[in-house]
Amino acid sequence: MTVNRVGSGMLPVADYVKKGSNSKDTKAASNIANDKLEISNEAKVKSLEIPNTTKLTEVRERINSGFYNKDGVISSVADAILKEIRGA
Repeated sequence: MTVNRVGSGMLPVADYVKKGSNSKDTKAASNIANDKLEISNEAKVKSLEIPNTTKLTEVRERINSGFYNKDGVISSVADAILKEIRGA
C-alpha cells in the first residue's frame, strides 16, 4: 500500500521551525503579546463556596479500586446513557 501526499508538497512544520529559529521574530512576538486574564465577580464568589469533597474522595477511591470497570457498572452506565438519548 502506498500513501501519497495530498496538497502542494510543502512541509508546514519545517517552515514553522525555520521561522521560529529567528531570534528577532521571537523577541518581537514576546514584546507584542500582552495576555490578560480576568475573572468575573460571580466566578470569584463561586470559588469561595466550599464544595462537598466527600463525594469526590469516594469517586477517586472507586476509580483507583477499579469499581467502574465491573460489567454491572458498565452496563448500568450504558443503560442510563441510552435512556437519556431516547428521552425516556
